[in-house]
Amino acid sequence: MTVTPGATSGARPLSAGQEALWLAHQLDPDSSAYNVVLAVRLRGALRVDVLQEALTALVARHDLLRSRFPASDDGPVRHVDAPGSVRLDVRETPGADDAELFRLATLAGEEPFRLAAGAFRAVLLRRSEEDTVLVTVTHHIVSDATSQWLLLRDLFTEYGARTGRQPPPGRQPAVAWDAHVRGERDFVASPRGARAAAHWREVCAGLRAAELPTDRPRPPHRTLRGATHEIDWHPDTARRLREAAAARGLTPFAWLLGTFQAALHRSGCGDGFLIGCPATTRFTPDTRQAVGYYVNALPLPARFTPATTLLDTVAAARDQLRRGLAHARHPVELLGGGPLFRISCTLVAADRLPVEGLYEGPVHLGGLRADLVDVPQQEGQLDLTVEILQDSRGFRAVLRYRTDLFDATTLERFGETWQRLLEVSLDAPDTPVGDVGLVAHDDLAFLLALGSGAA
Repeated sequence: MTVTPGATSGARPLSAGQEALWLAHQLDPDSSAYNVVLAVRLRGALRVDVLQEALTALVARHDLLRSRFPASDDGPVRHVDAPGSVRLDVRETPGADDAELFRLATLAGEEPFRLAAGAFRAVLLRRSEEDTVLVTVTHHIVSDATSQWLLLRDLFTEYGARTGRQPPPGRQPAVAWDAHVRGERDFVASPRGARAAAHWREVCAGLRAAELPTDRPRPPHRTLRGATHEIDWHPDTARRLREAAAARGLTPFAWLLGTFQAALHRSGCGDGFLIGCPATTRFTPDTRQAVGYYVNALPLPARFTPATTLLDTVAAARDQLRRGLAHARHPVELLGGGPLFRISCTLVAADRLPVEGLYEGPVHLGGLRADLVDVPQQEGQLDLTVEILQDSRGFRAVLRYRTDLFDATTLERFGETWQRLLEVSLDAPDTPVGDVGLVAHDDLAFLLALGSGAA
């Protein structure tokens, strides 16, 4: 973002979540761990001048995208710049093959922000006039998963209207983040806010943040280096999961969350712990169409005894989710007392995102064919962050982990443990969590044969 002198408004306050993200950025300003990236490959004659006009209209509507976050004597503040301050960054890439385009898109997403100068950029990698990759990058302080798709939708709605490929959008009122911040502060100061804070203190009492045994000692200063491991569940597993959850009045996410907590327990996290579950704070109609950091990471407890069954764990996950969502308006950052969790798990329903179908195949945006370029991102924020992606084909889990703590093989083993517990939960949900064998039958027979000298 280029800052236009004299175009800024007065200093504005941040939400509690934004203040926490701003502080995390100060601790490691060269990290891209909190960059939220959405990249699309565009086929068709793209008019760069019109895309710039559409970008200006986009940031006029969503003022967080033209905001910067300098420090002041009272802490971080927000300044809002003029819409024309955000310029499309066009990078010519003639001769680049597909692998090189993917590498350049990844690099564009990894470039760190200087929050005092801005928190949004749009990079166009142009291989030819009809073959480009658009990379939209925000810092988490102005965005969340839904926001990244909203801004892409709104950008190409504006673009398509200007090229005559689709009708002009209806009147699009500007969305002000300040109203959300005021609402949050009013809620915290209210009796309902006090009751929500008491709920979270009760939830967290006596429990520590879940910690997987690490491959290396935890460094004295937190780094934000990470990598990704993915789990693709078989379509038959997805079908059985949906059927089993529906038969017991549960959601598939609650089932996956419960078995995830069981996998943490079996992997050395202990008999009682907390994990985080990022949940939306889009409680009003206008916020559902707004770009912003509408997230509150809810602390969810898990407790295990020798008698705890897989179904017990799944049902407890459902109950904790329900109770947590009832108190989701209270920012957990205000509870204090150190990190409440080092591991998080959340659901992303791809079939309910603002650009439907992009996860599964090409769609049309503003008259152009668009394919998702699924670049790695947001690695190393916590010890382990898990995104469960749900679409019409089934479920996929994206596990992002800190590489200064864990080797890739450790996350692979954890993924296998989770998959094993999920399969047993579908076959025999009343099995105690501690009784599940974590070695497949064929592998166990092989290991026993090794021990007897018969192999």
